[in-house]
Amino acid sequence: MDINPFEAIVVGSGATGGVAALTLAKQGVKVLVIEAGSYIERNGAACNEPSDSLIRLNGIITKKHKQQSQHPGYWKNSPNLYANEKKFPYLHPKEEPFLWTQGKQYGGRSLTWGGITLRLSPNDFKPSLIDNIGPDWPINYKDLSEHYDYIEKLIGIYGREDNIKQVPNGNYIGQIPLTDSEVFFGNQVKDSLNYPFIQSRGFDKNAASKEKDWPRSSSIGSTLKEAMKTGNVQILTNHLVQSFETNKETELATRIKLVNTNNGLKKELNCELIILCASTISTLRILINSEKSFSKKGFKDPSGKLGKYLMDHISICKFFSMPEFHLKNNQESFKEGYLSGAGSFFLAFGTELPNKKNLDFTRGYGTWGAIDRLGLPKILQRNPTESVGFLISHGEVLPKESNKIELSEKTDEWNIPIPKISFKWSNNELRMVDHMKKTMQDSIKVVNGEHKNIDEIYKIPYAKNLVRKSIALSGEPPPPGYYIHEVGGARMGNNEEDSVIDKWNRLWRCKNVIVADGSCWPTSSWQSPTLTMMAICRRACFNIRKHY
Repeated sequence: MDINPFEAIVVGSGATGGVAALTLAKQGVKVLVIEAGSYIERNGAACNEPSDSLIRLNGIITKKHKQQSQHPGYWKNSPNLYANEKKFPYLHPKEEPFLWTQGKQYGGRSLTWGGITLRLSPNDFKPSLIDNIGPDWPINYKDLSEHYDYIEKLIGIYGREDNIKQVPNGNYIGQIPLTDSEVFFGNQVKDSLNYPFIQSRGFDKNAASKEKDWPRSSSIGSTLKEAMKTGNVQILTNHLVQSFETNKETELATRIKLVNTNNGLKKELNCELIILCASTISTLRILINSEKSFSKKGFKDPSGKLGKYLMDHISICKFFSMPEFHLKNNQESFKEGYLSGAGSFFLAFGTELPNKKNLDFTRGYGTWGAIDRLGLPKILQRNPTESVGFLISHGEVLPKESNKIELSEKTDEWNIPIPKISFKWSNNELRMVDHMKKTMQDSIKVVNGEHKNIDEIYKIPYAKNLVRKSIALSGEPPPPGYYIHEVGGARMGNNEEDSVIDKWNRLWRCKNVIVADGSCWPTSSWQSPTLTMMAICRRACFNIRKHY
C-alpha cells in the first residue's frame, strides 16, 4: 500500500465524504479518503438487464441481499450497488427488525440516493421552543444557510420557490414541470383542504440511468470529482476502518486501524485529523469500537450516550388512481413524466398539521407524491383512462434512549465486532401514522381518486404475491431503516454531559476527530436528510485549522 503523505483522513466516500474531501482539499489540506468497498465502473453502476435480474435472484437465494432486497430501490438500481450482507453483517432482535441498506463502493450510497433536497427550517433546529421536548441543536439555520447555498449551487438542483416556512427556499437551476394531474391535485388539496402543496426539490434523474458521466447526485460526479482536481486528494479503496487510538496525555487521535477487505491484512496509519463520514451506523461502529470501554487507548465519552438515540423516519405508502386531467394551452406541465427528486411534489406539513390543536402525538411529517410518473405502460393498467399516483408520508421520530446501536460479541470475517441494532416505533409514531392515513385519504378523495393496491391498478404477473410479501405495500409502516434515513447516535450538543460531540462536530475529549455524517443529529426532523448532512459536514470542515 503506497500512500503519499497526508494530513487528514476522511472515512467514507459518499455524500458527506465527498463534501469533506472537497472542503479540506480547497483549503490546501492533503486528504486520504478511505472507502471500505471497491471502485465500480460507470457501466456497472447503471441498470443492465437481464443480467441485473440474475444478480438480484442470486442475491436473494444466497442471502447476500436478504434484507436489502426488501427495499424498492434494490429493484430499480443496479444490484451491484448493494453490499454483501454476509460479508458485512449486523444483528437485531428478532422482534425488532431493522433494514440496513449498505453501499460499500467508491461513492457509497450517493450512487443510489433518490435525490430529494429539502432544507430544514429554523424551527427544526429548536423544536423545544414549540413543544418543550428536547434536545435542541447547538447550531441554527443561519449557521447552515451559506453551506446550503454553496452545495445547492455546486451540485445543481431543480426546484421552485414556494415560499413556505416549513421548507425554506434554496438555489435552483430550473424546474421540472409538474404533470397535468399533479397540477390538478395540487390545486384541489390547496383550495379545498388548505394543505401546503409544493414542488419537490432535487435532481432530475438518478444514478440508475445509463449515462456516460456520473450523475451530479453522486459524490463521484460532483464533490469528489472537484476534490480530485485540486491534486490534494487520494483514494484508498477496499479498506475497512476498525477503530482509532488516542494519546493518553493529549487525548487526541494518533493512529487509525484498518483492514484490507480483499486479503484481510491489517494496517495502522498515523493521523493528524479524522473526519468520520462512513454513514450513521458504520460511523457509530467505529466510534464505539474506539471508546475506552472497548479500547485501552480509546477516547472517553463523558455523556455515556454514544450509540443511543438512533432515529429514522416512520413512513407509510398508498397508491391510488384518479380520473385523468389535462390542462389546456399550458406549457409548464405535461401528461406524463419521469419520477425523480425534483419530478414529484410534497405536502409539506411539518408541524403545521390539520386539526393541530387536537393531535395526540408530537412533531410532524411531510408527504411525498407523484402522479403519472411510474413509467409502466398504459397497456398494463386495468383502466387506461385513469391516472396513477402514490403518496408516501415520512414522519419525525423522537430521540429515544432505547433505540440504539451496540457492538455484538460476534465478529465479522476480520474479527471486528459487528453492530447490534435495537430500534422500534413508539406509540407516538404509531399515532402519527393514523393521522398520515387520514390526510392521505382526504387528499385522494378530494380529486375523486380511490386508494388501491398496486395489483388492483396494474395487470402484472404475480402482483398479488408482490403485494402480500412487500412490506412497503402492506398498508402498515415498514420497519426502521427501510427508507434509509437513519440518523443520531453521536449527537451534537452544548456540553459533554448530554452530547457526544460539540457544535463543531468534534468529540468532546478528542478534538481532532470530526463526526460529520448523519450520526451527529440530535433530532430527526421530517425532511429527507442528505442535503442537511452535506451542509453540516461542510460547516464542520470549513476553516478546519481554526477548530482543532
